[in-house]
Amino acid sequence: MMTRTQLKLLLLLAVFAAPALAAWLVYAWWQPSRLGNYGELLPPQPLVLPALLDPTGQTTPWTALRGKWVLLVVAPGNCDGACAHAAYLARQARLAQGREQERIERVLLGSSGDMAWPHRDGAYRALLGQPGNPLAQPGGALAQGGLFLVDPLGNLMMRFPDKADGKGVIRDLRQLLKASRIG
Repeated sequence: MMTRTQLKLLLLLAVFAAPALAAWLVYAWWQPSRLGNYGELLPPQPLVLPALLDPTGQTTPWTALRGKWVLLVVAPGNCDGACAHAAYLARQARLAQGREQERIERVLLGSSGDMAWPHRDGAYRALLGQPGNPLAQPGGALAQGGLFLVDPLGNLMMRFPDKADGKGVIRDLRQLLKASRIG
């Protein structure tokens, strides 16, 4: 039979061992049902666009956007409903960042220069099929179109789902801007 002192010692050991045991059990058996990001992470690939038209219509090099996060809306054909939604979402996600919105630019990437872009106010524009961009060629990462995120170093890094939820895009951007020391 245990003495009162031995019982107290066992109880004290149990109190201090319980958190470590609980942490080990959670680590070994519990898997979170969802990842922390809304968009699909892509293997980082350098994105090069030879020329952009800035919001005033002047030609600007792609390197002018280095150091900024870029929301890239890609429309391989005409800008349909999904493209219009992506352009709207890019604009709203940028505005929702408040004082951090200056760290984000938007680029509308289409297949023709005379493409009628909805929600293009303040956005850069570029042509999809320009030479020197293997990502924009058929079978490349941009070929299917949609909403993408380019990091401040110029790497294509994330693709958002078609008909993306605005809250998810805004949350991803907010987390990236908070964690990023560049851009």
